[in-house]
Amino acid sequence: MLRKVLVFVVWFAVLAAVNKFLIEPVWGELVFTAISTGVMVYILGRLDRGAEH
Repeated sequence: MLRKVLVFVVWFAVLAAVNKFLIEPVWGELVFTAISTGVMVYILGRLDRGAEH
């Protein structure tokens, strides 16, 4: 049981460090990339459905 708690605490620390040093500085870029990718997938899906008919 203690080993599971220890693994959880270590994993939480790793994720917190990744968030602090890697994700936070580029948060806006990640959001922009996700939104633009979603829009591109939607547009390509619409174009593909139009080509089938």
